[in-house]
Amino acid sequence: MRTLPQAISELKQIDPDTAFSLRALRRMVATQEIAVFKVGAKKLINFDKLLEILSGANYNEVGCCTSSDKERGT
Repeated sequence: MRTLPQAISELKQIDPDTAFSLRALRRMVATQEIAVFKVGAKKLINFDKLLEILSGANYNEVGCCTSSDKERGT
């Protein structure tokens, strides 16, 4: 479990050239694309789950559309 800034810091250690930002992660939290656990004022995320989502393993599970969905206009 990591705070949002910790998750971004660790992600940048793994991939120094990543374009993924703290703002993007906060947007994922706000749109419930990743689960958050609140501990007091802190918001914690499962870092392994973040990596899984960013790798594209759960592309359809986070509500993104496939190419066939785009063709149908859904």
